[in-house]
Amino acid sequence: MKCLAFWLLMLTASHHVTASTLPENFVELPDDVQALLLEYAFFDDQVTSHWGQQASFSSAKAYVKYLDDYLSRARIDFEAGTLVVETLASSEPKKQLIEAIVSALLTPDDPNAVDIYSARDIEANSKPFLLGRVLDRSGKAIKFRWRAQQYAQHLIDEKLKVAESPQGQVYRVTIKLVGNHKQVAAKGIKGLVQDASNRFNLPESLILGIIETESGFNPFAVSHTNAYGLMQIIPSTAGKDVFNLIYKKSGKPSRQYLFNAKNNITTGSAYLSILRDRYLRGIKHPTSQLYCIISAYNSGAGNVFKAFHSNRKKAIERINSLSVEDVLWRLRKKNPSLEGRRYIEKVLVNQQKHQA
Repeated sequence: MKCLAFWLLMLTASHHVTASTLPENFVELPDDVQALLLEYAFFDDQVTSHWGQQASFSSAKAYVKYLDDYLSRARIDFEAGTLVVETLASSEPKKQLIEAIVSALLTPDDPNAVDIYSARDIEANSKPFLLGRVLDRSGKAIKFRWRAQQYAQHLIDEKLKVAESPQGQVYRVTIKLVGNHKQVAAKGIKGLVQDASNRFNLPESLILGIIETESGFNPFAVSHTNAYGLMQIIPSTAGKDVFNLIYKKSGKPSRQYLFNAKNNITTGSAYLSILRDRYLRGIKHPTSQLYCIISAYNSGAGNVFKAFHSNRKKAIERINSLSVEDVLWRLRKKNPSLEGRRYIEKVLVNQQKHQA
């Protein structure tokens, strides 16, 4: 939150970024930047004032939505596979908790329809993004309000926990996502991944492996670096490259644009093709190049080259002189980015999972 607020503050001071310089529908500049800055600051303050040290916010692999004037919230941990719904409401807490559970279960799969930076209600008028990822007590997927309400009542009757906190009593239920919730999510975006795979000549398993590593199939993913969506696109870097080099447009994608699953997967896949065809062109062995592409998606092509030589030309020569096993070893051990070293291992494991 504070990173986003800082970015907005810097934007207000800029005299060079205007809506006229960016493509239509892709503008990241709101009409009233100062008002938006105040809104985010208000959100941060409200969450902290109500929840204290228990305050939590959305991230790359966690979805957090506050409701009921910040007294209730739903938290999904996509790595742990859990949905925790809880309320601090002192007036009819069970009723408020039921409403929060229903809201969480019916949250639509369009992130642009959900304001995660406020306590505004969610309008559940399309397919829930948790459809098939949470099953009710009879093993049925939850698509309609009546089934969500029945399941919520069951959870209140059978799974309710009440705990003391500095902010008061917390009424809480914990729901386990299905064991294969990531595969269920992958199936839901299969058509989009196939289209991107065909368009940019990339393995579907690579795209899915990166999505799982980046966001755990969290369509609401937002990171502290302002990366958005399933493939965690940063508008000012990868997003800008795709607009300039693939679409031949100036500017960069907006958060709203990247919260659209099709746009996000297309943009992320396009960036992988840029890494392959532009920044890492010249690496001869396709497997060595694939390893470098994966590593560069996280840490940048510059850090990939530094794992082999400080000079780009000599780094490519070194890569071409090594076996694919040695290339992978250096990316895992010599990349200046510690996160980048771990990243390639995670993607390769996830890619292999989706190949199977």
